[in-house]
Amino acid sequence: MRVRFTAVLFFAVVLAGGCSSDPDTPLGSEFIESGIIGSEPGEIRQDTLLVESGDASFVVSTYLFNTETLQLGRKDDVETWPVLRVDFSKAGDDTALVVRKATLRLLMTEATEALTAVFRELGTALVDADTLKGISLGDTIPDEEGTAVRTMAFATASYTLPPALVQQWIRGERDHNGLAVVLDSPVDTTRLFFKATEQGEDNRPTLTVNFTNGDLSTYLMKADGTYAKELYSTENLLLSDGETRRVLIPVDLTAFDPNTLVHEARFEIHYVPDTMLGTDLSVALYAPASTDTTDPDVLSGTAVAAAVMDEDAGVLSFSIRNILSTLIAKGTDENALVLRYFNEGAAVRRAEFYGSGAADSLAPSFTFTYSKAPDFGN
Repeated sequence: MRVRFTAVLFFAVVLAGGCSSDPDTPLGSEFIESGIIGSEPGEIRQDTLLVESGDASFVVSTYLFNTETLQLGRKDDVETWPVLRVDFSKAGDDTALVVRKATLRLLMTEATEALTAVFRELGTALVDADTLKGISLGDTIPDEEGTAVRTMAFATASYTLPPALVQQWIRGERDHNGLAVVLDSPVDTTRLFFKATEQGEDNRPTLTVNFTNGDLSTYLMKADGTYAKELYSTENLLLSDGETRRVLIPVDLTAFDPNTLVHEARFEIHYVPDTMLGTDLSVALYAPASTDTTDPDVLSGTAVAAAVMDEDAGVLSFSIRNILSTLIAKGTDENALVLRYFNEGAAVRRAEFYGSGAADSLAPSFTFTYSKAPDFGN
């Protein structure tokens, strides 16, 4: 890290007054005024350590699961597909019956333009709330007449599936990992929104199966959500949801003297103008248990601070004073902070930040305001 240094001189009486009213100041005014602990309270210094390298965005998941809608379409450089997995665990006596007709219900939330799509089997099992990082597509699932391409429209709430295929799923003769509703002809368009399981019994996706003996069974979803494929690219740091990315910032405090009286410590990262997408702007900063972005432990750690992003402010700033001693104690290779959205997996959103390759005034940085350490020998 490079260091920007400034020294600001204050009269001792000014500093003493500030310390008596600021709960974050580590010195009490009675100690400053008397000088009994050997500090030099007349001088406050400020260092700014710039992040030089190692900052990066990393993908957590590509799956919106914590939402009331399933999304199909391509907009804002994100392509989205509904993904669903039917729960056949309570099939019971249905395994001995013969399927006559199978219908998947997908209710659209509002009338809008139609899109064409193809239903595909999933190659790996869909699990609700899983950190799905990719998707494997298997065979096409045509309608009961063998037509592959389907028109997804508000007036159409039900889509037929091949009876023989559904019978294999029910009997466990074929793996049912789930299915994806894949956009047939990707074009820039509005998304279609379908009601997800979270919308309740009258609206959620269901599979209705009619058997040749006249019986009828309705199966619910074991999991449903939206697979998101991010088409947007940038050389800057990208914080996103839909295709969920977090931002990792290495922390190298070897240039900072730990034997100081720290009044404030802040981490700052600058927005790239006009790049923010979405409405839920709440974010959190934490110190991860691992700095390896391929290690699951990077996804959890010690909470540092929270904020609501404001692009007009130009910079996102966090106090890190509460965790400074922990950061200083760690080795350089084990030190990092991670920026993430709150409520991940809930909406398509994006924010772009300048990284270490930007000009000094825009690069991520750590700023420390401190006094000279006490000299107990005097």
